[in-house]
Amino acid sequence: MPAERYYIENPLIVHETVLLKDTEFHHLSRVMRTRVGETVELVNGQGILANAVVVDILKDRAALKIEETSNDVPRQMRVILAQAIPKPNRLENILEKGTELGVDEFWLFPSQHSLKKDFSENQMERLQTVTISALKQCGRLILPQITLKPPLKEWADFQGAAFFGDTEETAPLFLNVWKEISLSSPLIFCVGPESGFTDDETELLKTKGAHGVKLHQNILRTDTASLVALSLIEYWLLETQ
Repeated sequence: MPAERYYIENPLIVHETVLLKDTEFHHLSRVMRTRVGETVELVNGQGILANAVVVDILKDRAALKIEETSNDVPRQMRVILAQAIPKPNRLENILEKGTELGVDEFWLFPSQHSLKKDFSENQMERLQTVTISALKQCGRLILPQITLKPPLKEWADFQGAAFFGDTEETAPLFLNVWKEISLSSPLIFCVGPESGFTDDETELLKTKGAHGVKLHQNILRTDTASLVALSLIEYWLLETQ
């Protein structure tokens, strides 16, 4: 990751001047102590990286002129992590590491065992901040979406290839199922909360077209299961590119 990369929601267009405010401005001016004339990198989460020169620093904002831009092309296989809502600290870990591991979209939904069922506007902003920070750190240019979903019983059948972590001893290994089916985008992996999916939810997932798979010989915590699944998916996708 470059020493100075900042997130801004504006379109990034060559020769245009943009204003950096709030947290990103504070980091630029107070933490990094960037000066007028220095060059930094800007990302907007839409696949564009811009080199920009700081042209002015005021009390509450900085003006940056965009010198050049480059684009990142999205990969053909879209990866979605459908995560039953866990405890807040585990969820932030999942969002941070999932962003680093290439997730395109997070589906957050209340499971029957979820202690938390929804999020306030401020809480959603906090979750988005976590993914933005991870985006800048890992060098990605496309910010994953965070989508709140209803309970499983209200979902339509899956489109694409769908899997879920199954703790049954007879569940096949993820690797074996991966090799046997025809993959199509999007690729969706569903993970239960701390106490796992209920039997009813497991049957719902199967009915809607998801394959139950085993990730490890041990029972994994929800955040561990998510990261193991994503690591395997990313490795296999890199192999097939």
